[in-house]
Amino acid sequence: MVRPTRREALVSIAVGISGQSLPGQDAPGPRTFSASDYDLLGILADLILPPSDTPGARAAGVPLILDEELAGSGETLDVLRAGFKRLRAAGFEAMSEPERVAALTRASESPGADRDFFETLKSLTIEAYYSTEAGLVEELGYQGNTYLADFPGCAQDHELEDRG
Repeated sequence: MVRPTRREALVSIAVGISGQSLPGQDAPGPRTFSASDYDLLGILADLILPPSDTPGARAAGVPLILDEELAGSGETLDVLRAGFKRLRAAGFEAMSEPERVAALTRASESPGADRDFFETLKSLTIEAYYSTEAGLVEELGYQGNTYLADFPGCAQDHELEDRG
């Protein structure tokens, strides 16, 4: 057995933490979802958090985050997979973007399994997105643990103080 050098081991660890692939290796792909479910997850994530002046959910890596986080999460995976199946049965992948938005809107307003699917998907997508650099830093402007000279609070609070 050939053991890696210390340098090779450190590079592997650093690459693993950063989520990138080693030179000569393929980029990470889905482990929990099938390739078709993974692609559909990316489409749905971008409908929930589309690209704007910041990357959308897919470009931010939400599908890969969810694929990793949901490994072994039986009930949540069952909800998502059943929802994917219902969307496919309704012809979702062949729909235009406005039709897809309308289908998701209907799901969000429906009682039962469709609503559970949408709420689960939306919650997971938002949580994953705002854990990425695109969501946390680029969109929300998080600058890390920094000192604030003062804390101005919410504009609504100032309006209430002015009235009071």
